[in-house]
Amino acid sequence: MRVTVPRAEFAEAAGWVARHLPARTVPGPAVGGGVLMDAADRLTLSAFDYQAAVTATVDVTATVPGRALLPGRLVAEIMRSLPDESVRFSVDEGWLLVRAAGAHYRVPTLPLDDYPALPAFPPPVGQVDTLGFAAAVSQVVPAAAKDETFPVLTALRLEFTGRGLTLVATDRYRLAVRTIPWQPSVRAPEAVAHVPARMLSDLARIPTAASRLALGLGADDDGGPRFGLSTGSRRVVVRLVDGTFPHYRRLFPESVPLFASAQVAPLAAAIRRVSVVAPRTGPVVRVTLAAGTLTADVGPDTGTTAASESDPLGIASATDSVPIDYNGPDLVAWYNPNYLLDGLGAVDGDEVTIGFASTDPDEAASSPAILTGKDDHGYRYVLMPVVRSGGSAGPE
Repeated sequence: MRVTVPRAEFAEAAGWVARHLPARTVPGPAVGGGVLMDAADRLTLSAFDYQAAVTATVDVTATVPGRALLPGRLVAEIMRSLPDESVRFSVDEGWLLVRAAGAHYRVPTLPLDDYPALPAFPPPVGQVDTLGFAAAVSQVVPAAAKDETFPVLTALRLEFTGRGLTLVATDRYRLAVRTIPWQPSVRAPEAVAHVPARMLSDLARIPTAASRLALGLGADDDGGPRFGLSTGSRRVVVRLVDGTFPHYRRLFPESVPLFASAQVAPLAAAIRRVSVVAPRTGPVVRVTLAAGTLTADVGPDTGTTAASESDPLGIASATDSVPIDYNGPDLVAWYNPNYLLDGLGAVDGDEVTIGFASTDPDEAASSPAILTGKDDHGYRYVLMPVVRSGGSAGPE
């Protein structure tokens, strides 16, 4: 194989693929490399770990077409170090030769026969705005579970309907839901996919100038369910997560008769400030709503820390207040400050509305709080209060 390729374009593609090489041990050392394939005037780089396959293509001048398996991270490092001009690649008897300006590299290739077949892109189901999809994923992904106790909770649930594409995540302590428009390419677009959240969070930010992402969904040759994203020059195929997702819709009340509105930045800053003295494990902040004011505090007398002279955090306290638009009864509730900050950070806009399912302050405090943007109800973040006995509630 002999090809000539622009360094900048190839370096970007190689770096993107290398970032998705398996970080953990997978069967066969060859899977830790990137597949370099030439097809006439296109060169393809791929990485695969049996869970996800990523592929990038760049334009090249090929004098001798061919195919080789390369140590992906090393090739990406080499490309970053070269001057910005054309780079010549050739493969000869198990060695990759790289030449650019006065630099020459000789890199051993990996056994091509040991590399597994890449999964095909699943059947197309429609298209979605590239930036809109990435933004929706970033809003929802904080609510996904981080541990593998219930694997399906580590996934983002994608619901494809004729009315829109809904993204959902929950760890049973909070729930995030975002609905965005999409363009189905099938007559009956009703479908559901559970895509690994951390993987999708990274892969949704495909470096591309394309305004639309093509979406694919279906089984591959071995019968495993797959989800795909494609921009033409970048392509991702991900194995779906098995399991039954919680019935999350029952968490949304039929009405929200009590609500407060606040500026996101000052409220988040206040929560962050008082959280400095909250315990590192199981942090809790008390939130008090009164006419025109929200007060956040942490301390032994608020039920948010355990007083102990041997533990400085246990006897420390902090309080902060911000103005809000609220005319309801005095309401006191307890929340995990990290979860509350995640919800505030995902709200689209400068102002957040916090809704409650009851005008009774005790019932409101013991029920989920629902965060939305004041002018954008396409995103909803449901936050379970912390039960003062020490447990937490969440969707089953």
